[in-house]
Amino acid sequence: MAVRKLPSERTRPKAVAPGVQPDLFLRLYEKMLLAYYVEEQCRVFVRAGKCSFYASARGHEKIQILMALLLQPGKDWFFPYYREKALMVGLGMPLEHIFQGMLSREGDPNSLGRNMSEHFSSKELRVVSPTACTGTEFLIAVGMAKAVRTAGRDEIVYVSGGEGSTSEGEFFEALNKAQHDRLPVLFLIQNNGYAISVPQEQQTSSQLADVARSFGMRSVRVDGTRFTETYHTLRPLVRELREGKGPLFVEGMVVRIDSHSSSDDQTKYRAPKDMEEARRRDPLAHTEMRIREMGLLTDQEMEERRERARREVEEVARRVDALPYPDPATATAGIYSPDRVVVEESDPGYLSDKPVTMVEAINRGLREEMERNPKMVMWGEDIQDPKGGVFGVTRGLTEAFPGRVENSPLAEATIVGVAQGMAIGGYKPVVEIQFGDYSFPAYMQMRNEIPTLRWRSAGAWTSPVVVRVAVGGYIRGGPFHSQTPETLYAHTPGWYLAYPSNAADAKGLIKTACRMDDPVLFFEHKGLYRQVYTKTPEPGPDYLIPFGKARTVRRGDDLTIVAWGRTVHMVQQALSQVAARAGGEPSAEVIDLRTIVPMDIDAVLASVSRTGRALVAHEAPLCAGMGAEVAALIADRAFASLDAPIRRVAARDSFVPFAPNLEAAVLPSVEQIARAIQEVLEY
Repeated sequence: MAVRKLPSERTRPKAVAPGVQPDLFLRLYEKMLLAYYVEEQCRVFVRAGKCSFYASARGHEKIQILMALLLQPGKDWFFPYYREKALMVGLGMPLEHIFQGMLSREGDPNSLGRNMSEHFSSKELRVVSPTACTGTEFLIAVGMAKAVRTAGRDEIVYVSGGEGSTSEGEFFEALNKAQHDRLPVLFLIQNNGYAISVPQEQQTSSQLADVARSFGMRSVRVDGTRFTETYHTLRPLVRELREGKGPLFVEGMVVRIDSHSSSDDQTKYRAPKDMEEARRRDPLAHTEMRIREMGLLTDQEMEERRERARREVEEVARRVDALPYPDPATATAGIYSPDRVVVEESDPGYLSDKPVTMVEAINRGLREEMERNPKMVMWGEDIQDPKGGVFGVTRGLTEAFPGRVENSPLAEATIVGVAQGMAIGGYKPVVEIQFGDYSFPAYMQMRNEIPTLRWRSAGAWTSPVVVRVAVGGYIRGGPFHSQTPETLYAHTPGWYLAYPSNAADAKGLIKTACRMDDPVLFFEHKGLYRQVYTKTPEPGPDYLIPFGKARTVRRGDDLTIVAWGRTVHMVQQALSQVAARAGGEPSAEVIDLRTIVPMDIDAVLASVSRTGRALVAHEAPLCAGMGAEVAALIADRAFASLDAPIRRVAARDSFVPFAPNLEAAVLPSVEQIARAIQEVLEY
């Protein structure tokens, strides 16, 4: 397999003592040779059409291997980005695993072929599976560092990115949180001057080290293509980081010798002189020059090491290339944990006949789970005592569990991103997003990071966070405090989604959520928090409701009505209206789904098979709402049982206005539901 000729650099006169032990320099050289031939072999695979995404680390390899030498593989944590093959070599990842990941072959321990090439993962080396999303790794690393500090361990959390990623808002949120909490995070920005084709001067007018310094963070700028000075600069700083002196930011100035990726051609936007300057600063050529200067190896000995590295890499590459692709039957496996934790609904064991509100039920459920699990932690905007959240759901929990319930920055991506990192670190974060309308700044984390982690890492890493979200209208919240975005999140595999309608269900579901091994979105309708009709006697501490188990609110033979959240109560009020008009209640069966994901469609189908008619009522907009999914499933699997068209009642396809009469004109009403019930029954 042909490779490019190794770079060379003219020998300079002998330099002064290098200041590092010769064996360390030779270790660096050996790892750089392996990294070089891995890169060259990947280029061969790209040309052969066997590797569809390749991002060369040439020019970055020295600082990546230097970091592996400064840190402790298997003890410290690594959150890499997509240009870090040399870091993997430096950490000691087997070459088989690197090539299995690059070629997506059977048995790939990184992801079983699910994640992209260049996205490495290793439980043994504590390399956490990354995504291709720019800059989302920073907050997750901060969360892991929070777990490390909470546990009182002396581990370091490494996280890296290119200089282009520092334009993302989550980068700034991560710097803010890490410095505020003085967490053991080592931020490495590998600055090669280009975000694909965009030069750094079009990204920022500041040196990145100065940006980090403005947060009060220890920050240095080093030449990442040279070893000795950089090693001596960083070694004491890393030691202080391990001793708890707070985060460290390193801007490593590197060069990009090759194009951004296999899909890029840098000759279209880089001047020949610029590319020649990058090649002149080749870290590998410089290392060989220094070895000659120090008299560590002869030219013949270096050639022998090159040949040995080349043969080792090519042999492994051939072996992996002979492997088949993964079995297609495994493509969707492992999105959720096989352990559902709770599969049967337990007896409520009511504590008394005195009814409690949904707010009280959720609060007491959280309290019981905090007592049960010392690794359960909570944060969110305003949730700390004495306020206890804008709706009072967490009131009293800060005082009951000092240090475990705290306010967060006003930054939703921070809330959930840090939660993911801490969950990976073995804790159980239960966090709050104040309004569903404001969950969208966190959407990159909630769509691309949290729910994909188990699947993309082939089960090596999990993120069992709980995100509580206040949703819903009918409170004059206007367009930005009234949304019910269950459809958006139900469309994202990997999440479970609960949406209770009463106090007992809220307590049973929140307790189950706190025990599950998968991420859970817990929707709380703020218009139901203190309503009298949502009150129930309080279930005891052993009450758990399995996700995917609907509740039959009332039995009936002539019509099946499916609802969740507030519309469960609106349906019952509508049935009373129909009864008043008709002089008798219709025989309608009302099913409260309780959880949107998983949905208990079997309960719905069993009911429709008896009644022959179906109506779905929900608060979100009609178009592409979850009612459409329920209706489609009924039509697909119970069409022969239907005696009438399936009806949906939902919000109009509009934003929710602020004026009370306009709000009422958009959101579904009891009258609309009553009219739909009558029409379906009369069909």
